[in-house]
Amino acid sequence: MSMTNKLSLAKRRSGLTSAALSRRSGVPLSTVNKILSGQTVHPSPQSLERLCQALDISMGYLLDDTIPDEYYLSAQCEGSSLHYLSQQEWELVRDYGVLTVQGRQMVDALLEMLLALSPLPLPTGRRRLLLCIQPIAQGQRGALMDGFDFSILDASSDCVTGGADFAVLLTDGSMAPVYAPGTMLAVKRGTVAVNQLGLFLHNRELFPRKLSRSSGRTKLVAINVSYKDILVRPEDELSCMGAILGAVRDYTRIPKAGAPSCGNAIADFLYSQRIKL
Repeated sequence: MSMTNKLSLAKRRSGLTSAALSRRSGVPLSTVNKILSGQTVHPSPQSLERLCQALDISMGYLLDDTIPDEYYLSAQCEGSSLHYLSQQEWELVRDYGVLTVQGRQMVDALLEMLLALSPLPLPTGRRRLLLCIQPIAQGQRGALMDGFDFSILDASSDCVTGGADFAVLLTDGSMAPVYAPGTMLAVKRGTVAVNQLGLFLHNRELFPRKLSRSSGRTKLVAINVSYKDILVRPEDELSCMGAILGAVRDYTRIPKAGAPSCGNAIADFLYSQRIKL
């Protein structure tokens, strides 16, 4: 579902009028109306963040088209990735938290029995292996292409990882507040459209950014507005490693001793056809 539709639905759920939403968020009413009507295709990150805070939704939910509309609540537990929940799922989690120890044991036993009787597959789901690139050396502004560690992820196969060719660890705050540092991003090799998130190699430094082109100028733009745009000069080297599909939310790292050989995948990543821009 599109960003505009998600905002409109969140506004209806909140019971706020456009004027009330404007007052609560601090976003001008004319801007709110243009965003909700779809007239403004690329709203500023500041406006979106304020609207999300006013409507009590996350930027990740709003900007990730793979997250269904009803999963507008999110939760994260220690050692796990971020999970998006529906209202019903959140109420179950909330109610479970106030049960006594004996009550939780009864719910756990009932859940195990129902899962055993269910004709649907258990939540483990299908898995797939992804090459993971982890930057270990910083350049002036991005990660140095010459300093990477490679490993293998065992990830659940979903609408994000199913189309991915590899994953990269986000080590800075350039994608906040949508993706926090430490997020594993799924990447599909190939070129990207203007204003699409991609993984770019600029003068041998790697950047997760949006490609911007206007008035004859090419820039790499971070989601986090505190990060300066990277102006691409005619003499610069710029190539695209692929499009960022979203966050890998359910994965484990395979220890290197037990990991399958990824030599061919590494060679493909480093030396294959990078898309020249």
